[in-house]
Amino acid sequence: QYMQIDENLCMKFPEVLKQKLLKREIELPDLVQIEYEPILTYRAVQRNEDDYSPITREDFKSYFELGKTPKKRPRGTSEDFLSDPHYYGVSSFMNKELVEMKMKFPNPKKKMASGYVHMEGGPQETKLENGHVCWWLYKEADVSGFKLEKE
Repeated sequence: QYMQIDENLCMKFPEVLKQKLLKREIELPDLVQIEYEPILTYRAVQRNEDDYSPITREDFKSYFELGKTPKKRPRGTSEDFLSDPHYYGVSSFMNKELVEMKMKFPNPKKKMASGYVHMEGGPQETKLENGHVCWWLYKEADVSGFKLEKE
């Protein structure tokens, strides 16, 4: 149930994901869309209370780009999260309240960003049951359309 991605597409991803795809150590789920209409999403980003700096690609790093491992794995996900493509993508949600709830807003260390997940930035997979959007960003993805929400 995985999608073969052609090599030219693989080359657009950050190094960690590019290598895994090229070596076939991971593959993107077959529900991934490479061509799609823009999707309005919300994402919590690291910001202290008085920090309103603009959104950058740094705010859209996957667990692995950040060198993090997931704190707690959702039930039913594979033990081997290194081979789970979702940890190489970036999460956002179509529902702002869901982000606020998950990230325990108001949160002094986080702010809400909103903007459009778009195909020029990379493929995505949307889970309609919870509005979760996983976006596999290309290295050069433009995320300047995302803005911090005013309190």
